[in-house]
Parts: sequence; C-alpha cells; structure tokens
Amino acid sequence: MIFRSLITSALFAAIYVFFFLKASSFFEQNNWTISFILFWSLGFLSILGFVYGRRIKRALKSESGTIKWFDPSKGYGFLVRDKGGDLFVHLRSVNPEDRRKLRENTRVKFTVEETEKGPQAEKIRII
Repeated sequence: MIFRSLITSALFAAIYVFFFLKASSFFEQNNWTISFILFWSLGFLSILGFVYGRRIKRALKSESGTIKWFDPSKGYGFLVRDKGGDLFVHLRSVNPEDRRKLRENTRVKFTVEETEKGPQAEKIRII
C-alpha cells in the first residue's frame, strides 16, 4: 500500500512540476529537482493521510477502562470507563484471544458504539 502511494504521488508530482515549470518562471530549469521533491512529498503525505485517515480516526476514538464484572457463561458483563459511567459488554465484542483472560479489574481498550439499547463497548482488547 505504501509503495503504491509512493508511485502515485511521484507520478502526480512529476506531472504537476512539468506543467508548473512550463507555466511559471518562479522556478528556473535548474531547480526542477527541488520543486519535484517538494511536490512529491506534499502529494505523498496527502495520500498517506487519505489512506490511513480511518485508522487514525479509529485510534483517536478508542477509550480505556476496567472490567467491572464479566460472566463468560452468560456472555456479557459491564465495564467502567475512565471517563466515568458503565458500559455493557457482550462476548462477541471481545477480541477472540482475550475472551478467556477477561476477569474483574482487567484494563481494556475499546470503542463506544451507540446501539438500540444505549451505548455499548465494542472492539474490546486487553491492554
């Protein structure tokens, strides 16, 4: 994915610099490499922001808290958010590797989803 971003940004930077140098006398012919590197880096950063923007947004939305109680036989429990308040925890929301390790007072990271019955913890993993 990063390699594709590098190639795409280099292609757009080359096209942009070519037309920019033709249309403007701001950059002289001997400075085309500097302008290419400048536009390439800007293009590469914007493509990375577009590609990885969702991951960054999800990471910013995650919260942490402590398991209040969890009963694996019933398949649900509750956790206490660091911000305050309790959230419902369903077994399907817990990372499969962490299901057997989930006990009281376990520190977890999660996201909050609004459901029909109110807010619920999703994508729960032990930290």
